[in-house]
Amino acid sequence: MPRTLIIGLASLFAVVAAIASAAPAPAAPAVDPLTRIYRGDDGGALYLRQVGSAVYGFGEHPGLKYAYVLKGTVAGDRITGLWRDVPKGTRSKYGALDLRWSQLGARIDRSGGNDLGPETFTAIPADGIPWPNMQAAGFQAGKTTDLDGAFVGDDGSRHYVRELPDKTVYWVAERAMQPTERPGWVSVFIGTRNGSGVAGSFVDVPKGIEGRSGSFGAALIGSKRELMLKQVGAERTHRLAPDYALDWDAFANAIKTKLDGRVFGYAFAIAHNGGILRSGAGGLRRAAFDGGKLPFTTHTQAQTASAAKLITATAIVKALYERGLTVDAKVTPFLPSCLKHAANISSLTFRELLNHTSGLSGARDTPAAGSCNGQDPYQCLLDLLKKGRVASRDNHYNNKAYDLMRFLVPLVSDTAGTKGQFELLDCKNTANVLHRKIAERFARYVLDEVLAPAGATASWYPGGDYSINYRCERTVVWCEPKIRGFAPRVDFILRSGSGKMAISVLDYVRFLSALEHGEIVPKSLVEEMKGTPGNRLGFDTRYEGRAGDYHWKNGGCPDLEGKDRGCSTIAMVFPGDTQAYVAINSSNNAYSGGLDDIVGAAFDKALR
Repeated sequence: MPRTLIIGLASLFAVVAAIASAAPAPAAPAVDPLTRIYRGDDGGALYLRQVGSAVYGFGEHPGLKYAYVLKGTVAGDRITGLWRDVPKGTRSKYGALDLRWSQLGARIDRSGGNDLGPETFTAIPADGIPWPNMQAAGFQAGKTTDLDGAFVGDDGSRHYVRELPDKTVYWVAERAMQPTERPGWVSVFIGTRNGSGVAGSFVDVPKGIEGRSGSFGAALIGSKRELMLKQVGAERTHRLAPDYALDWDAFANAIKTKLDGRVFGYAFAIAHNGGILRSGAGGLRRAAFDGGKLPFTTHTQAQTASAAKLITATAIVKALYERGLTVDAKVTPFLPSCLKHAANISSLTFRELLNHTSGLSGARDTPAAGSCNGQDPYQCLLDLLKKGRVASRDNHYNNKAYDLMRFLVPLVSDTAGTKGQFELLDCKNTANVLHRKIAERFARYVLDEVLAPAGATASWYPGGDYSINYRCERTVVWCEPKIRGFAPRVDFILRSGSGKMAISVLDYVRFLSALEHGEIVPKSLVEEMKGTPGNRLGFDTRYEGRAGDYHWKNGGCPDLEGKDRGCSTIAMVFPGDTQAYVAINSSNNAYSGGLDDIVGAAFDKALR
């Protein structure tokens, strides 16, 4: 983890701890008559905890779809206070609490206040009720200005948070448990929001086994809708991430509706919490005149185009990390002596290659753009290094800088072995022998170290179920290609790095999910890759959606023969551990806008 991030998180924890210690804590727990489990006359459950003259409670009824948190004061036989619905249910009301208790706490009746559901509560033993399971958010917000919604803790716990207009914040949290299992702890949190922080008290209620209480502090992490949490009196969850409730069918159908009949062939996959929840495909991967019609499927290996850059960026970030280095390491120490490089790249860093600020030739929108078009791909990279920086270090999208990773990934991951191959042949690529050996090292690292941990695979010259790229032409139906398609070539591995990879949508979304989970490189490095404008590593930019920023990388592939037979791809990661990938095997398509608009809007439409 980068030192600056470690220091930043430590500072944030210190702030959260200060908030927590400043919050008023409940009195020490005691055995009180109202610490019980109750059944309401509508079949709902109420888990009540009395702490001195205060009571804290969590009520729920999965069938009637309500869940609420309450806090009251006991005076004689009366309990007065407030109750607030939380998003474990779909009801979103709140009101005053006015109850009377009797029979030594075995019975509670509503005597006033607002209707929270039951009119009468009767005490029952702990084994007298099934334990309701965790639920998706019944209502939610998507901005940091409103915390309504479900959050998942780094320990698997689930937190249902409600923020009121008066900046009071109520929530209930449940430790992760198996269905029908009693949770280890269930806590009610009641606090007040002040800017990006929330401070207050938490109390365990008897739905769970534990009975702790204390103060808490929570703080938003930058502009993200994630919270660092510190509980004084319990060492539990430290970080909360939003877990948005989505209509997964609506998500998938919104993509299908935009693409059906408007492209030649396509597939998509949507992952959440490490599993693929929806996938689909339509159209053809091969036309009749290219050997017979074949359907595009979710298993079809299709060209990623520039979406390969995200995989390539992950490869070099991982190779550097495994050597204890960051992307700010200098490139030239890894180059073999026979690669004569320009003096003005002695300060060149891996970050500059990844965020398109290297100034190397071949960048888009620079005088040297296209200098490698049609050139031998090995000689192109040699020339790239010899010419050095030829343009400003402003952001200029540079495919060749990513193709250079075809050399650099093996040079970093196995410096001695790869340098030895270069120097043995004095960097001479006779009969493509040297280039193929280096490219195969790159491919092997990507397959074994980046994709395999995700349970995924890919190819640069696929066989079997693979797609051919076409240009759509308007006929009786929208997309009817008139010329033969462009298929993967045997030399694609020698052009890899910025593109040319073929992968199924299922495998790509598995990679995205594993990347988000920190299974390939640490999560802190993934967040660094998402970066900020002008400093993104593998990602392009962000879609500003209802739930915040959706980070994406797209692609569009030329056919290398100038006949406009292309493809389009988009990889997008969303808040709440959701990822999507779409692949299309045609150009001149009939959908409007970009794929980022289609997929980002589909996620927004799916938010409940």
